[in-house]
Amino acid sequence: MVVETNPDPGINEGTIFRPADLGGGAKYPIFVWGQGGCSRDGLSTEAAMAEIASHGYFVVADGTPGGKEPNRDLGGGGDVLLAYVDWVIAENEKPCSAYYKSIETTKVAANGFSCGGLMAAGTAADPRMTTWGHTSSGTFSPDPAFYNSIHTPVLIVTGTADSLGAHENGARDFQNISALGDIPVMMFAKVGADHGGDLWARNGGEFTQVNLAWLNWWLKGDETATGKGALVGASCRFCSDRSWNISSANLP
Repeated sequence: MVVETNPDPGINEGTIFRPADLGGGAKYPIFVWGQGGCSRDGLSTEAAMAEIASHGYFVVADGTPGGKEPNRDLGGGGDVLLAYVDWVIAENEKPCSAYYKSIETTKVAANGFSCGGLMAAGTAADPRMTTWGHTSSGTFSPDPAFYNSIHTPVLIVTGTADSLGAHENGARDFQNISALGDIPVMMFAKVGADHGGDLWARNGGEFTQVNLAWLNWWLKGDETATGKGALVGASCRFCSDRSWNISSANLP
């Protein structure tokens, strides 16, 4: 797995996490991530991003490694994540690029932690998105225009003891997205977990395992125990774990 930066406009504010070998004909879906506090340190959730990339994703986390620039504005940043998507898709078409024909440009996801989750929500209306979600995040009040812009499956991951109120915000988003009637949505709430849960644990913890299984399901069509089967069904790993409260609506 490789962690790298690039000085090109459109990507110079992000950190890339990717498989070391992009050859062999494999194509890697795109995953963009917003940081907690809308921080611009691309390594602030390094373990989680490295774990996702190691399973065959081209990841761009907002911020440069150890970046000290002022945090992005609360509630903004969707355009930043979409600019990363623009750049990766363009690189895939350049014969001179190290990523030439290695990217699955029709499979794109966004997520983020806390303020970064609001950045991910800012990508929801983009027609290129395959799925998006937020982690210990959520809108501060109901926004019908935002909910009506959603056209892809949505994942919400929280802790029930979130001291910053993100659990309640996430639950409200879940209810309003569910009410749309045709958008698949799931909410995974870790009982007793605080803001961010175990994102900083080894390999990004269980929060990252939920996110990864979701990506495998929707971006790679994986319905086994490493994808949909980890999240849905009689034998699903998280369903049988009483430390998680799981809600779902409109699933296929």
